[in-house]
Amino acid sequence: MKQDLVLLEARKDGIFINLAEGEECPSLPLLLQFLGLKGILKFDNKSVEAFVRAQGKSPYKIAERNLNPENDAVITVSVSKDHMEASVNITPPFFTKPWPTLAQIRSALAEKNIVYGIDDNVISDIINNRVSNEPVVAAKGIGPVVGKDGWVEVKIDLSSKTDRSENNKERIDHRERGLIINVSQGDVLAVRFPPTDGIDGISVSNVPIKAKPGKEIPFPNGAGTVVSEDGSTLLAEISGCLKKIDNRLTISPELNVSGDVDFHVGNIDFVGVVKIKGAVKDGFRVIAAGDIEIAEVVEGAHVESKGDILIRGGVRGMDKARIIAAGRIDIGFVDQAELTAGGDVLVHNAALHSDIFAGGSVIVSGSGKSQIAGGKIQAAIEVSCSTMGSEMGTKTEVIVGVSPVYAARKKELVASLSAYNENMEKIEANLTFLKKLEAAQALDDDKRALLISITKTKFQVQAQLQNATKELHEIDQMLETTKAQGIVRVKDVCYSGVSITIRGYTYLIREPFKFCSFVFEEGEVKLRSYDYRS
Repeated sequence: MKQDLVLLEARKDGIFINLAEGEECPSLPLLLQFLGLKGILKFDNKSVEAFVRAQGKSPYKIAERNLNPENDAVITVSVSKDHMEASVNITPPFFTKPWPTLAQIRSALAEKNIVYGIDDNVISDIINNRVSNEPVVAAKGIGPVVGKDGWVEVKIDLSSKTDRSENNKERIDHRERGLIINVSQGDVLAVRFPPTDGIDGISVSNVPIKAKPGKEIPFPNGAGTVVSEDGSTLLAEISGCLKKIDNRLTISPELNVSGDVDFHVGNIDFVGVVKIKGAVKDGFRVIAAGDIEIAEVVEGAHVESKGDILIRGGVRGMDKARIIAAGRIDIGFVDQAELTAGGDVLVHNAALHSDIFAGGSVIVSGSGKSQIAGGKIQAAIEVSCSTMGSEMGTKTEVIVGVSPVYAARKKELVASLSAYNENMEKIEANLTFLKKLEAAQALDDDKRALLISITKTKFQVQAQLQNATKELHEIDQMLETTKAQGIVRVKDVCYSGVSITIRGYTYLIREPFKFCSFVFEEGEVKLRSYDYRS
């Protein structure tokens, strides 16, 4: 209700009520509310009702004048239990008495020890709008901010390649499932961030409120991991396969595949030892930094190890399989495949229509079918079997005395040296031209920068030439050493169609020989008995 709608007048003979000129008389409830706001607590109800019935056409005496009950305003301050809020409640003064000032309300707050977070704008609003008989929050403290818990950020993506492809709507190659997550010793697996202390609060009484600090979060460290000395980083203690087991990061140096390597498993590329209880299916790849052990057959697949390879079942290669080991290959049988080993190749059954390259020896033995027939067999030291070739005269090429690994590397080095020398010729020609310009003081900034760049390139190429020349010399020495060794042994029958090359000299088998050996003596390949010792 408008404050100036009804007029009050305090006379000696009483309190009178009148309607302002041009205004309509308010309802009885509004009028009673108005009187309360004006601090008139005792009045004659009948007179007030009569005033309303008369529509305020004339002044009405509604109460006797008594100076004692004409109260001043009362300021009541209440504080919340947590001392975070203080409220002000104004009991209005008699209408002839003044409303409290900002200073008076502040003084009332101070008496209650309310000194922080006072909002003068709220207090001014109470005064200006005559807010009464209603508690209004006039001061607020600041609550404490709980510290943030520590957290761990895993630095290795634990999702599979298939998961990532599906998320990005990429085309999925299901052979590249990426189920194996390789880590190397010293790799950072996770980083731990410490909790924060939080921010202290303050009450309306200016009392500090201590914040609760965040909680420390432990690392999810499992077997094969180690926490750094400063406690901030989780590291790979060993190289291997990273997995999350029971919410802990665990590294295993050995990868075990319970079945076949197929679309359920995908290609394998692992930094440790791989053991496969099943087969390796056509078109898949198994690569390992450690040894590889396969219980069943390898089909037209790629298997490669920086250690040894053991294939108990054998290889049915379909002219697609490639088996490569830095160490030894031990295999049940091999048919239509390519085998390359830095050490020996041991075949326990037949080696048929396959190309086998060994830095040591190729030994095919262990059963009545220990036969080499078809393909190309090359070994640095020895080739041995029960049967070589076949009654059908299957073309079989056997080369010993030269390491195929070193021979291949020598070929690469010779090609590299040729490219380096060709590059050096171009560099020298450009340097000669630029130095002539320099001598004639005709070098601009661009050509001077080019001169510096080409000079640096010259030093790099010279270093490459030097390293390649040194390695080629070492390989030539190794090849010369192995030349003194090569021998081919056939325990049962060596059939026609077989060619045997030792130290560059070839012997063509034109008729079957039994229990025989082939060695290099006096400048030619000679036939000797199986148990021949030089």
